[in-house]
Amino acid sequence: MANPAGGLIEGLFRTEAGHLTARLARLLGPGKLDEAEEIVQSVLTKALHVWPRTSIPDNPMGWLWRAARNEAVDGLRRRRFTAPITPEDLADSLPDPTTGGDDPRFVAELSNEKLGLIFACCHPVLAVEARVALTLKAVCGLGTGQIARAFLLSEPTVAQRITRAKARLADARVPFAIPAGSELPGRLEAVLGTLYLLFNEGVGSSDGEELIRADLVSEALQLARHLADHPVTGRPEAEAMAALTCLTAARLPARQGADGLPVLLADQDRDAWHQGLIAAGFRHLKASMAGSTETRWHLEAAIAAAHAAAPTWGDTDWPHIVILYDRLIRLAPGPVTLLNRAVAVGERDGPSAGLSALAPLEGDGLIARYPLFAATKAAMLERLGDRAGAAEQLRQALDIADRVGINQPDRRLLAARLDRMME
Repeated sequence: MANPAGGLIEGLFRTEAGHLTARLARLLGPGKLDEAEEIVQSVLTKALHVWPRTSIPDNPMGWLWRAARNEAVDGLRRRRFTAPITPEDLADSLPDPTTGGDDPRFVAELSNEKLGLIFACCHPVLAVEARVALTLKAVCGLGTGQIARAFLLSEPTVAQRITRAKARLADARVPFAIPAGSELPGRLEAVLGTLYLLFNEGVGSSDGEELIRADLVSEALQLARHLADHPVTGRPEAEAMAALTCLTAARLPARQGADGLPVLLADQDRDAWHQGLIAAGFRHLKASMAGSTETRWHLEAAIAAAHAAAPTWGDTDWPHIVILYDRLIRLAPGPVTLLNRAVAVGERDGPSAGLSALAPLEGDGLIARYPLFAATKAAMLERLGDRAGAAEQLRQALDIADRVGINQPDRRLLAARLDRMME
């Protein structure tokens, strides 16, 4: 018999563990992020054993928070703080999840607690990359492997980056606190980078059986639009991020076929795209043009808009998209951007030109961890009639997928493409 408590706890772990950890870290004080993570793991394990015997509580999150808070109180008592601390004292320091109340320092700045915790983690004492990795782990609840795949790095490298970030915050005695309004803009770049990677993990999960993590997509989309609508953070780059998330999320209804396999953009039923999100995306894109500075988010949103505006794959304005990628490479160079530009070049000028555009990426250590590089080469070789070459590239893509991880629908699609090449 299926265990409903186990399924619920697994879901809560995926969606709420980071939230609980971040709230506990704020409560415990500087340098206690590791302890907060351990407490959350402990109470989730406790729930896994207790709930099947006592029934699932009416308010599961309230139960978890009370258990975590009480365990934190016990730990504080064991360390013999000079001032007596009671559960009631700690309860007053954070909003009660059962009432929906907000931290009074937060109401004046942002009305979304999760977003405030992301700003809290993105402290400027850390490099931007370290801020993003730490926030994805501590607040957003992504695993180290998922974060590593997002950065195209090895898992030990990312684990070390997160460990060093925690140590840096502890050494600097940085409180895990929501910043004041004047501090928000200085943290915006890292927050946008966090939302971007969180959204990408939702759109194309990096492991497991799911292709799309609707919970992560919804959360990133909501937070991005909240940033854009806020008077302090609603800057052009935040509007651009909101545009990017809306325009990309709009395609998700056509992203997966009835057989569970991914549907590539070229083959998607555009009538299934969410027109309300497309309209919202274009509104945010227009608002993003108010400033004089062009950011990577502006360019990525403009590329998404070019796809959204095209009635068919063949009608896509590839020359314009190549120009946008050229500008994006100057602002934010990286192997994935070069790969995407090569795809656009291949559509504009043909597969031979696309392969030439891919050539500079050969031997790149980061791209060697990215199965879509070999898969993209395979598609171009197939268009040129080189089925044997395409099959070899698909084998390489599957080998990389097995080594670094990939979601099962994407892996099955690669395998199906290889089977077709071998017919």
